[in-house]
Amino acid sequence: MEQRLNSTNPLNNLKEQESELQHQSEEDRALIQDDNTSPSDREAAEARVAERNEELAHLQTQIEERERGLPLA
Repeated sequence: MEQRLNSTNPLNNLKEQESELQHQSEEDRALIQDDNTSPSDREAAEARVAERNEELAHLQTQIEERERGLPLA
């Protein structure tokens, strides 16, 4: 199934998803570092960052596999 997803999801889409996840994580990291953020909001942001890191690792693997499969230009 993953191979099928790789073949149907264009590389540009994967890179856009990666960029968006990174952006969202940056926003959450800013919340985590903000002294005015409540402890519960900070914990929620930390959980979201951890979840996104897992998604990013998976996406980056897909991107690398896709890039290896591309013909050299």
